Amino acid sequence: MKKIALFYSLIIMITYQAQSQTKGNYTLNVTVPKSADGRKVYLKSEEAPGKPLDSTTVKNGAFSFSGSVPYPQFFTLVFNKLEKQRFASTIPVFVENKKISVSSGLDSNATELEALYTGGFPYEKIKVTGSPAHDLFMKYSAGYEPLKAINSKAFDAYIAYLNPGKDKQKGPISEGIKLVENIDIAKANLLTYVKSFIKNNNTSPVALYVAKKNIGSFSAKEIDEALASLSPSLKSSVGGQSLVEKAAIIKKTAVGSKFVDFAFNDKDGKPVKLSDHVGKGKYTLLEFWASWCGPCRADIPHLKEAYELYHPAGFEVISISMDDDKDKWLKAINEENMTWLQVSDLKAFKGDFSKIYNFNGIPTCVLVGPDGEIITRNMRGLWMDKKLIDLYGNKFGAKF
Repeated sequence: MKKIALFYSLIIMITYQAQSQTKGNYTLNVTVPKSADGRKVYLKSEEAPGKPLDSTTVKNGAFSFSGSVPYPQFFTLVFNKLEKQRFASTIPVFVENKKISVSSGLDSNATELEALYTGGFPYEKIKVTGSPAHDLFMKYSAGYEPLKAINSKAFDAYIAYLNPGKDKQKGPISEGIKLVENIDIAKANLLTYVKSFIKNNNTSPVALYVAKKNIGSFSAKEIDEALASLSPSLKSSVGGQSLVEKAAIIKKTAVGSKFVDFAFNDKDGKPVKLSDHVGKGKYTLLEFWASWCGPCRADIPHLKEAYELYHPAGFEVISISMDDDKDKWLKAINEENMTWLQVSDLKAFKGDFSKIYNFNGIPTCVLVGPDGEIITRNMRGLWMDKKLIDLYGNKFGAKF
């Protein structure tokens, strides 16, 4: 009888958790400095990044929004950009179906939208009450932001190495490799923290948000581990199923998965499939670029040098253009004098390829191993040099 009672108690608890995600409404009461009066403010959700969910105008230093969410979600209150602002001011808040109070100043550039995505956002300047999900998110941010700052500092050092300034020479390759190793260590520590948070908060929708934001950086194995760590009730919720669907897409071309085949035409108009050349016993770089992409073309001289040095040892390159204009694509190939295989479906980002391989910006460089397994999705710059040296030995000579 005790076992039966316990069983029904669990059923009731799970049912309650599911219902609590869908029932009720939220009310957001926000106060800001009266200097913001007259400014338009938009309510946006990470779950629907396009059109704002609602909008209003600041009056007497206050405004409000109301509605309903199927589960606690990360919202941003985005203000119309002032003339001197580079990015709009924003207030992030985790919203759940409760009465929530928010107060914030808007006088600091650090509250601009840019800081929310690049790091250094002053969450401590925003006071939120009434949302337990937001309280947990603040605890997450308190550990995440310092690690992100270390990662950013390491990356800044790498950028300084690449751009030493006027009348200064760039250091040797070995120096650059040490810098990218520092970035890799910082990023690994960041992802370790993220994975630990997900596992330790596996019943909270905040864990779903954290997983969704970071899952694109996970390997196929790490994706499986993150999903397995979630509680069954959370995974089966509306938000959980959304994460599962996203994870399935990302996992297809994550590190550790086999490459996904795709059909193109080469520069002469002949049909080519990735499987014609990839997974044939050699390491192959899939370089996603376009004629109009400045950073892509700036990388080509370095890629040509690496190809000339390492192709005799077995290193292959396939450049996959995200162009939609054949004449411009062919013109760029001739101008850059790239001698390896050039392919494109000429659909740019409107086609399926970028969705399958999970990227929305270029250059993106993916290394596929001899057996067709994706080895790394960061095969660019000094990361490429490091990997080539690891695989084939140092062929850069005095530049190392």
